[in-house]
Amino acid sequence: MAFAVALNASLVLAPRTQGGEDATEMQKQTWVVQASAGLEPRAIDALARIAGANRRLLALRAYLRAGNSLAERWSWSQARLTAYSSTAEGKAASADIDAVAAAFAAANPGFTLTVNRQPRSLELQIAHWNDNASVGAVAAELAASLEQRFARHRADTNADELRNALTEWKPAVAAALAAPGLSAHGQGRAFDFQVERDGQVIASIEAATAHERWDATGWTGKLQTAVRTAGTHFIGPLQSPYEPWHYAYTPSP
Repeated sequence: MAFAVALNASLVLAPRTQGGEDATEMQKQTWVVQASAGLEPRAIDALARIAGANRRLLALRAYLRAGNSLAERWSWSQARLTAYSSTAEGKAASADIDAVAAAFAAANPGFTLTVNRQPRSLELQIAHWNDNASVGAVAAELAASLEQRFARHRADTNADELRNALTEWKPAVAAALAAPGLSAHGQGRAFDFQVERDGQVIASIEAATAHERWDATGWTGKLQTAVRTAGTHFIGPLQSPYEPWHYAYTPSP
């Protein structure tokens, strides 16, 4: 109910464009409300803070596909994220990152690994989701697919049909970000490595240059070697979307 109220308010305050475009946007917003019925309140709250129906639909797809794992995967509170580095697990993760960096430097003289050890709060994930061009493109692709599928009977579309359409749909290319709340960075258990030489970034965390700067130059394999040398707590690299620099951390039981 809270999300429906917020959604209706956003529609009232939204700038008016062409009649058809406005009607289409309102229809997509209605789909979001229908298909999100029954979701956990924190997912509903996140949807209400996402800009535009297209991006909301794409995030909703991720929440529906997460199913029962959503609660386990959901981003931690800011207080828990702040405290993570001082916990036993946080200290172990930091030590393991140091071991990866040391193994990499030993095997690649003159080059170093840097890593952002700061977790990514839900608020920051939402801000990135709202601004990211890749997310916008994939969200538009999803919205177009729904429009095509339900164009002839929009008024008769029910929640189950919408949820099935959302969970079954697959993008041509995955978005560069996980939906807000479902990023492993939101639990402090994901790390993005960069390769540097003399303070200059040689292989960055830009999706557009992943194959050119990482695969073609051999840094993907060299990072994998360093990770394996340092231990067994890192899983990766991330395959969808493809990020050769991204590794998830699995703490000891």
